[in-house]
Amino acid sequence: MKAAVVTKFGSPSVLKIQDWPEPAPQQGEVKIRIKAIGLNFADVMARLGLYPGIPKPPFIPGIEVSGIITKVGENVRKWRRGDRVIAFTHLGGYAECAVVKQEQLFSLPKRMNFEEGAAFSVAYLTAYHGLLTLGHAHKGDKLLIHAAAGGVGIAATQMAKHLGAEVFATASTSEKLEIARAHGATHLINYQQEDFEEVIREKTDGYGIDVVLDSVGGTVFKKGWKILAPMGRYVLFGFSAITGKRTYSKIKVLREMIAAPILFPHTLLSRNVSLSCFNLYFLMKKSEYLRNSLRLVLDWQANGILKPVIGARYPFSKIAEAQAYMQSRKSIGKIVITLD
Repeated sequence: MKAAVVTKFGSPSVLKIQDWPEPAPQQGEVKIRIKAIGLNFADVMARLGLYPGIPKPPFIPGIEVSGIITKVGENVRKWRRGDRVIAFTHLGGYAECAVVKQEQLFSLPKRMNFEEGAAFSVAYLTAYHGLLTLGHAHKGDKLLIHAAAGGVGIAATQMAKHLGAEVFATASTSEKLEIARAHGATHLINYQQEDFEEVIREKTDGYGIDVVLDSVGGTVFKKGWKILAPMGRYVLFGFSAITGKRTYSKIKVLREMIAAPILFPHTLLSRNVSLSCFNLYFLMKKSEYLRNSLRLVLDWQANGILKPVIGARYPFSKIAEAQAYMQSRKSIGKIVITLD
């Protein structure tokens, strides 16, 4: 089979299309013919070698795919050949085929095509876990969503609109902010031109923010932490600040790490605020929780509350270009790779 392989840690150019042995399903596993791949920033971090537990190159990255089951292993009872599925692959998703544990599979609804399926699960589960499970967002809350025009940002904004929350959205361009507005954001902040901390203090009369969703970290984390309202919940689920447009700088990593606030338990007590951190990549073993959460967000999608936005499509042969585009911070919504 053809696979996009990380040949060494580095820029997008280290991703090479190679012939790779086709995997065979073992007990409790199924084999999928992949039809579409959803790109995630976790894939970029894996390519850069910035995640713990990532194998040494060469390896096949990719955590989110959709496709058709072509073979089932022993003791697989629910799934059959020909089933259309969404799958979490953990690794190995950048390929024509993948083997997945049966508990990491989800039925692809008939109303969704393969591209929509590949664009949905990670973004919307990340938004759900951060916004509702950890952030406990509800009607009337003031929410700050960074990178609001990205896949997770749009998903969270759509959910917040459904909940009746007030969204402060940050992005780097007017075009991205208009996308955020179209999906439910109330206040638009261009962080290239405005200080979001000052804008929020002014617009909330000093009250601050009830829930922050932050995938950036570093300096952004430091500023956002200071504007949490009493009983505020800060949800950190990424640290993209440490990456550059193609690779990363150790100096930048150090600078952003130092910029993050130093927290002591007694200060959280006196401020009545909380910090939650997560990475969906390391939550894959919570299969029952993910299954129930995905079932809920798929119901919302069926009722028109949620709609994935695919901002760019690339053929499999240009997957390295797609990763470069994602890392450039120019993308909107999800980037999807299509396979014949």
